[in-house]
Amino acid sequence: MKIRFILIALLNICLIAAEDGSGFQDESKKAICVQNVSIIDVESGKVLEQQTIQIRDGKITFVGGSSSAPDAGEEVQVVNGRGKFAIPGLWDMHIHAYSPKDMQLFPINGVVGVRLMWGMPMHHAWRKDFESGTQLGPRMMIASAIIDGPKPIWPGSIVAIDKESGVAAVDKAIKGNADFAKVYSLLPRDAYFAIADTCKRKGLPFDGHVPRMVTVTEASNAGQRSMEHMYEVQIACSSRATELRKILADFVEQNEGEVRSLFTGDAPGVMRQAFDSYDAEIAAELFSKLKKNSTWQCPTLTVLRNLAFLTEPEIQSNPNLKYINKGMRNFIAPKQPRRKQSDEQVLFERKRFEKTLQMVGSMHQAGVPIIAGTDVLNPFCLPGFSLHTELQLMVKAGLSSAEALKTATINAAKFQNKTDTMGSIAVGKMGDVVLLNENPLSDIANSRKIDTVIFRGQVLDRAKLDSKLKEFEN
Repeated sequence: MKIRFILIALLNICLIAAEDGSGFQDESKKAICVQNVSIIDVESGKVLEQQTIQIRDGKITFVGGSSSAPDAGEEVQVVNGRGKFAIPGLWDMHIHAYSPKDMQLFPINGVVGVRLMWGMPMHHAWRKDFESGTQLGPRMMIASAIIDGPKPIWPGSIVAIDKESGVAAVDKAIKGNADFAKVYSLLPRDAYFAIADTCKRKGLPFDGHVPRMVTVTEASNAGQRSMEHMYEVQIACSSRATELRKILADFVEQNEGEVRSLFTGDAPGVMRQAFDSYDAEIAAELFSKLKKNSTWQCPTLTVLRNLAFLTEPEIQSNPNLKYINKGMRNFIAPKQPRRKQSDEQVLFERKRFEKTLQMVGSMHQAGVPIIAGTDVLNPFCLPGFSLHTELQLMVKAGLSSAEALKTATINAAKFQNKTDTMGSIAVGKMGDVVLLNENPLSDIANSRKIDTVIFRGQVLDRAKLDSKLKEFEN
């Protein structure tokens, strides 16, 4: 859900991207031994007590009872895990980024990986720096530039108007080393299905919005890997879906300059009508299809919550805003909406948030796969910090704390087809481990209570994390 703050922020890229990120010395060759820790098994939802985790060369070499742990050898860094709870490093699966320095806030908050949803050449340069240890930053999945229709919503998008340009858009994404193609709302049908076919043929996943001219079922059948924000899903669950999609299509055609209101509001009243005509049987049939096709949903509850309660003290007084650079803070933390919200608009945003919570709960119960994403750099969506808010909102939607934790750990690994290397604490997997002071299964809010982050072979204890945070205060 990119609104105009992102567009304005783009004008400041040259200034923001020039900020230095602090160096991050890679010590992955040194062994790490976490002793007497309680491990959260994210797959079973159980707590394994009195465990030892050994990490060497950045990978986990032993997990088991502390009494049976092998000798870790010399030059090992011992971490006392007594009273701590170990979870796999977290992933935020929907972000935007315009400053390499701000990317440090992800691992500082235990978020070791991100899926960046609008890829640019600078992001690939950052990834090289992060991987080499030149700077501290998360592991990254990087999208192509947005691929949109003939009159794209966002400047800088790749334009696709027909089959030929759809194929060319995928070729451009591959040439740019994108990890996946990012499809968007105004793509024509021919262009969209050409993108889908070409991605399948060339082995490139495609994620993003379901275009207005395509149904959710069609997109799922075409192989779209993930759907963001649940816009079209909400309409698809209406008994009037065909009629409402026609109203929306006509609105887009007749109001080219106002298409952003499709994200920041409900200009033609379609969403209100969709909510009022929600049909549980239609929804169940759709969710069954999404489950069968393994079509992931990334609902980005945090940004919906923030837009619904934008001027409320709970949102405006976020204590972590002090870590956001002043230039970006004006856009990420507006005191008032850029366009004054009417009472009717406020009520709509709040209804949309509540309806989305209900639908996420229903989708989860139906077995639809879900990943956690925040839409970082939208209002009050803060790098690293907001992923913990997203997990709390998943619980509010009806997931248990254990199920919410999965959306940012093992589900992120399943989404990437990397369960052999990440997503849980097991031998052979990456040694990205977060130690918490309290059990997140008792209360998912405990995911914020970070004692230590082990990442890329480094041990960042609370003192080091606080020291790094201090560098951001302004």
